[in-house]
Amino acid sequence: YLQSQKIAELLLDLQVSTIISSTEDVSVDTSVAISRVQEAADCLGADCVPRYVELKRSKDLDATDILQQLNEQEGSEGQLLRPGFLNRFDDESLSALWDQSGKAWETLLNEVSDESDPEKVAVVVSHPAVHIALMGHCLKLTKEWMGSFHLDAGSISVVDFPDGAAGRGVIRCINYTAHLGRWAIPITRPTADDEEF
Repeated sequence: YLQSQKIAELLLDLQVSTIISSTEDVSVDTSVAISRVQEAADCLGADCVPRYVELKRSKDLDATDILQQLNEQEGSEGQLLRPGFLNRFDDESLSALWDQSGKAWETLLNEVSDESDPEKVAVVVSHPAVHIALMGHCLKLTKEWMGSFHLDAGSISVVDFPDGAAGRGVIRCINYTAHLGRWAIPITRPTADDEEF
């Protein structure tokens, strides 16, 4: 809950028009928290214009089934957000995540392609594994590159479309966590091969 509020506060200065989340409870709760802060922006001093935020849910942003397969293989849910955790996916699970996120990427491109609102701000809320795959699609990489990226829960990444959604997406920021303050994940963490003390 705290991370959701911190994300909502950080986004307060942006006029978010759409929030698309996975159907998973934590993502829905985060999207609702962002929406509430956005719609209360005039009361919070951000501006004097009431805002309306459209909330959408997409099953293509869900990761539960795919991540459960990894949990069963690994036997530990705590390992899921460690650096390089996507490298431990078997090829079938990695392909499933990649293909599903490819559908989500196309949906998101359609969402931001509204030419009547070139400054449209859309927020996507989902598990970090899905966001990694979305960034891979943005950069036109292959699924094999996903293990090269790391995102922490509650982090923010920014993709901009300076030439519109038909142009290339530009990743402006990856894994920003300063808004979480003391609740941020430490900058350095042990790698999968390091011994825990």
